[in-house]
Amino acid sequence: MNSTNEIVSVEQIRDSYKVCDQSSEHAERFYELTEKALKNDGAIYKGYHGAALALKAANSWNPFNKMSYFNKGKKMIDKSIDLEPKNIELRMIRLSIQSNAPKIIGYYKNIEEDKKFILDNVASISSMYLKEYIEGFIAHSDVFSKS
Repeated sequence: MNSTNEIVSVEQIRDSYKVCDQSSEHAERFYELTEKALKNDGAIYKGYHGAALALKAANSWNPFNKMSYFNKGKKMIDKSIDLEPKNIELRMIRLSIQSNAPKIIGYYKNIEEDKKFILDNVASISSMYLKEYIEGFIAHSDVFSKS
């Protein structure tokens, strides 16, 4: 793992995000990585940490902690999108969380909007790595197979 002074890159976070739902250990590593990354400037780091909090909620057994983590994560994701509304990666993060959150929580209102935004803008992504990352999300997400 990184030392406390080492800068966490968005590439490291993306790699961790791809596997964070495979086990509670992967989820915890993702949470720790995104927490360190909050030292970096940029809405993307807040967005990923919001996703990590939502995942922490899913893995928590305590109902109070579940709601607390999820609400903090949701606010962090939405605030990051308020800061950078045209950021396709932030839209992907919100879509992945909303499409997997239980409907009873009520965090699903942007699914169609984010799905459309991603499909409308994926072709214009200039970074080949980011484009492949988003295309991988589209290919593996149930949201896009329900088109």
